[in-house]
Amino acid sequence: GLTANAFTSVLADPPMVLICVNREASAHPMIARSSMFCVNILSVEQGSIAKVFADHARRADRFAELETHPAATGAPVIDGCLAYVDCRLAEEHTAGTHTVFIGEVVDCGVKSGRPLGYLNADYRDFGIEIQ
Repeated sequence: GLTANAFTSVLADPPMVLICVNREASAHPMIARSSMFCVNILSVEQGSIAKVFADHARRADRFAELETHPAATGAPVIDGCLAYVDCRLAEEHTAGTHTVFIGEVVDCGVKSGRPLGYLNADYRDFGIEIQ
């Protein structure tokens, strides 16, 4: 797992999203080999989880203290996350030190709450409520 610095929608039909992953990240080869990924969108109350996944020193045990369940692809969904987008890898593109992974959405879910944001090197509550 990792804390992604870039995630966005690509297409509505078929639904596709992209994530940008540094090729040095421990999750990079896992995504490339498994041909799947799941984006967990955290709530403002889950900032500590984002920090754990951003910590390069904690590569081996990032999921150790979390409750998860498998998405349709088998990728982990963090229990209590605000939303998730489960994808099968459709394309890969090299961009400098990163790979742009484009995934076709096979499943997703959302619940009410405030999404965790990141700006100016800190996690933020932008005051947006997902209904």
